[in-house]
Amino acid sequence: MKRTVLITGGARGIGRQLAVDFGNAGYNVIINYNRSQKAAMELVNELSAREIACQAIQADVSDAEQVKRMADSVAFGRVDTLINNAGVAHFGLMQTDTESDFDRVIAVDLKGVWLVTRAFLPSMISNGFGRIINISSFWAERGSSTETAYSAAKAGVNGMTKALSREIGEYVTVNAIVAGLIATDMNDPVPPDALVRIVDNTPVRRIGRPDDISHAALFLADEKSSFVNGALLHVDGGY
Repeated sequence: MKRTVLITGGARGIGRQLAVDFGNAGYNVIINYNRSQKAAMELVNELSAREIACQAIQADVSDAEQVKRMADSVAFGRVDTLINNAGVAHFGLMQTDTESDFDRVIAVDLKGVWLVTRAFLPSMISNGFGRIINISSFWAERGSSTETAYSAAKAGVNGMTKALSREIGEYVTVNAIVAGLIATDMNDPVPPDALVRIVDNTPVRRIGRPDDISHAALFLADEKSSFVNGALLHVDGGY
């Protein structure tokens, strides 16, 4: 039976690569986006031209009503694999950050994972199969200066992954990819000297590519990976 993957934040960066690679692997692809409508439509056209069944759905993952609407709009019957990839970053010193800066990062990067997972979990359990893959960050464990909210949110994602994997592992596996620094526009604000320091401390001597993450996600989504549950899979070049 053909599987369906839903990728939050699927129009750009890592999410776009996930959509392309899962589509090439034979999945129906659902691309969630919030503000990147043009990029989402271009990606749908690209995948459709390759005869990959796909759909784009707009929803802010931090809004429960929009998430419910997204769940009700799925065109392929059911979602077998959920990749919680949507995220926002905020760079700034804690003493100058505002409460709204903190709230937005936590709402998208942590609450959004909870809301979207909760929306699709019942059908996975009732079908007796599901894969939930959360995209986390190495800053969840090390902490990133000037990214306190982001680091806290991703640490929460790791904790949620571990906890939920114990609740539902009999039916659905729950894992997280702990990503290193990946070459996407989200990381454009990272200063060049910081990039040099990260590469110097990465044994493979480079920053990550989006396909490094999608290859790991395909492994976790595979039916043969049914004994991998509650894992924090580090894809960070050994950083």
